[in-house]
Amino acid sequence: MILVTGATGTIGGEVFRRLAAAGERPRAFARDPQRARARLAGAVECVVGDLDRPETLEAALAGVDRVFLLTRQSVRQPHQERNLIDAAARAGARHLVKLSVFRADERSPLRIARQHRDVERALERSGLSYTIVRPVFLMQNLFGMLHGGAIRTAAEDGRLAMVDARDVAAVAVAALTGRGHDGATYTLTGPQSLSFDEVADIVAQQTGTRVRHLRVPPDAVREAVERSGMETWFAEDMARLHHMLAAGYEDLVTDDVRAVTGTSPCTLAEFARDFADRFADTSQAAQAAARSAP
Repeated sequence: MILVTGATGTIGGEVFRRLAAAGERPRAFARDPQRARARLAGAVECVVGDLDRPETLEAALAGVDRVFLLTRQSVRQPHQERNLIDAAARAGARHLVKLSVFRADERSPLRIARQHRDVERALERSGLSYTIVRPVFLMQNLFGMLHGGAIRTAAEDGRLAMVDARDVAAVAVAALTGRGHDGATYTLTGPQSLSFDEVADIVAQQTGTRVRHLRVPPDAVREAVERSGMETWFAEDMARLHHMLAAGYEDLVTDDVRAVTGTSPCTLAEFARDFADRFADTSQAAQAAARSAP
């Protein structure tokens, strides 16, 4: 049995669905099982638990031999993930796949990268068999960035090979169900490094939706992330990340998706076609909100 944390999110939900489709027995770890069943559509095995309460983890891990670990970005993330790693080791789990971040490093200027490297080190010391998955910028992030026909960034002309969350999930599932992934760290990218000007052009061409890239200062990124409800430190990290993207921080293409799954990663054009309705809905909703504003 495989315990899936973050099963109501973009990557975790895709991992859960792919495991179920492959005939595995995934179990969703959730604080709200009704929400998990609604998001995952169907008869889903859920276990109620809280990563901040280690006493709830023993029951969640009963009968589990593999774990997919993904948590929401917060100041509690390292503590929560170490709690689950420790509990999985005590329960005798044989493999854990951790969703990390690109260039996780204790010397990184990004707090998010330092936090994830802290957890990676705990996992390396745990005695568990493990795989670490480090995706770059997700294509799905574009849904939240598109407002009023514009994608606003402080990335300037910086290029990045953003990756589809479906490819990230496919790699995680391969590591959970296959052999040869013990101790591996995979850096997951899409097949092509693009500027946000090119990203906007591709999305517009493939969806028939008017999309442009607007260049804004890093402070505007920070303010937008804070308005979305994220913690201040995370908003500051995102502003810093955009500045780093402008300097080529994620201008990298790897072959890890194809090497692990046997399939080439999704291109942005393919992604935009697959989600054309979602892009159109996002753009239309923003335009309607703008028209109704006083």
